[in-house]
Amino acid sequence: MSRDVLVVGGGDPAAALTTELSGDVLVADPEPADVDDGFVDGLTRGDGTPIDGLDLVVHALFPEQSRTPARLDEMTAGDWAAACDDPLEAAIRVARGAHRHLAARRGTMVVCVPLVGAAGAANLVALSALAEGLRVLARSLARSWGSDGIRAHAVTLHPSMFLSPEHTAAAVDATALHDAALGRLPSAAEVAAVIEALADSRTAGGLTGASLVMDGGTWMAG
Repeated sequence: MSRDVLVVGGGDPAAALTTELSGDVLVADPEPADVDDGFVDGLTRGDGTPIDGLDLVVHALFPEQSRTPARLDEMTAGDWAAACDDPLEAAIRVARGAHRHLAARRGTMVVCVPLVGAAGAANLVALSALAEGLRVLARSLARSWGSDGIRAHAVTLHPSMFLSPEHTAAAVDATALHDAALGRLPSAAEVAAVIEALADSRTAGGLTGASLVMDGGTWMAG
């Protein structure tokens, strides 16, 4: 039986992961403000059929405002909402709408977040706050929905998978404790393999609420 997967988000890492995940993968890249509680129910596959059960939801919806450095003291309330509050609310609504579809398959939700919140990054305060909010959301979903057979995890990835090259250097300087222990960063295929392993009830059925850092070993705080 084919795995039914929903990937929410545009650009990387959503785009890169979509090409590596196996199964019947549906991609949705909405504006955060367009996501309501009926968003998931309203999605249809390429053949026009609606979603009826999901094995895996991968959430990586980060609008351009979140990915663009900005001084906190120069951001308006509207700027902050677009960069942090709106995408976090969208994630909550995606999760709420996906609940019945995940429960039907005893599925898994994986939230992808950038490694900026743990150490903080200058002028990426909104992205850091969003990342930590999403991480807490995943853990809370795991706690709340475990009895429904739904598991939830957060996978923390290197900032370069979210930011443009011009913005990555500053974020890396702020977050890397040392050079990558592996001498390289994980590929999208390797990240997708970990996500699929988390969604495999045979190997990870007893695991939920995990917060995994997959960055090649640049951040290994005690």
